[in-house]
Amino acid sequence: MLRFVRFLPRLVLVVVALLLSPWAWGASALGSYNIAAHSVTVAGISSGGYMAVQLQVAYSRAIYGTAVMAGGAYYCAQNNEAYWGSACATGYGVPVSSLVNYTNQQAAAGTIDPTSNIASKPIYMFSGTLDTVNYQATMDDLYSYYQSFTSTGNITYNNDTAAEHSWITPDSVVPCSYLEAPYMNNCGIDAEKTFLTMFYGTLNARNNGSLGGSFIQFNQNAFCPNSNCAAISMGSTGWLFVPKNCAQRQACRLLVALHGCSQNQETIGTTFVQYAGINEWADSNNIIVLYPQTINASVPYNPYGCWDWWGYTNGNYALKSGPQMAAITAEVNKLAGGALQL
Repeated sequence: MLRFVRFLPRLVLVVVALLLSPWAWGASALGSYNIAAHSVTVAGISSGGYMAVQLQVAYSRAIYGTAVMAGGAYYCAQNNEAYWGSACATGYGVPVSSLVNYTNQQAAAGTIDPTSNIASKPIYMFSGTLDTVNYQATMDDLYSYYQSFTSTGNITYNNDTAAEHSWITPDSVVPCSYLEAPYMNNCGIDAEKTFLTMFYGTLNARNNGSLGGSFIQFNQNAFCPNSNCAAISMGSTGWLFVPKNCAQRQACRLLVALHGCSQNQETIGTTFVQYAGINEWADSNNIIVLYPQTINASVPYNPYGCWDWWGYTNGNYALKSGPQMAAITAEVNKLAGGALQL
């Protein structure tokens, strides 16, 4: 699900997209909720994993937990994917110490938050031993990177599961070792329970029945530069899952869930939004889930709908001023009623 992955036969994906099509649902304005202090967290897969790291590092005052599946170190591509892209995918030759230095320099310049904010935050990492897209060595680089800013006691790293490149969820029917759309695999573990427990403590039981919450398709253009998300390869709409209690203004937590390449609604409909295994825990634990969306684009060149982890939007892509970073955090701030330190 990095940009190098090819799709399954087009007909299969078209059928899936039609069956799960979000387009008929209709977009609404994004609302505000009673988001509890110190409860905003982020999780992502592949390019979404890179984006999760970028959000955590750049906005470390506001992000209180991070889950990364098959991602990589902050600023790994260094605004030069042609030179560093292969190294980031394989994990070999990544200059981790230089990435740490860059992070410290940007923090000193105020373009990202102080790195001291990272030290006490829980971090979940997952890398399959069979990953042939984003090799385990690159997640090992991320692990080394994190050790410059926090203790290993704050990191849970699952690196011994025989998984291919995928989001790991017990709700998938795709075997753990397969590489195929929609890149959501069942490995017999509940990764969502693990990282949500790390973020929020003991959880109420997962809702395995009909969800009481609602899926809301919202207008993303309101949060993009010049009200034009397409210009930065983001969709005109995104998705939100809101548990019933949260809709009734009870205090709730907020998780930002970031799909990978070839996992956006344009490609697989609402499969990731509905079946990533997050909503079932969120429904019974007062967790709102934000699902921002990319689009496949020729300009800027992003044909597989990846989040910007290499600089296709501009050279500031990993900083607080990065256009996708700013758009996502503007959505988060709207949901929280403008109460966050972003």
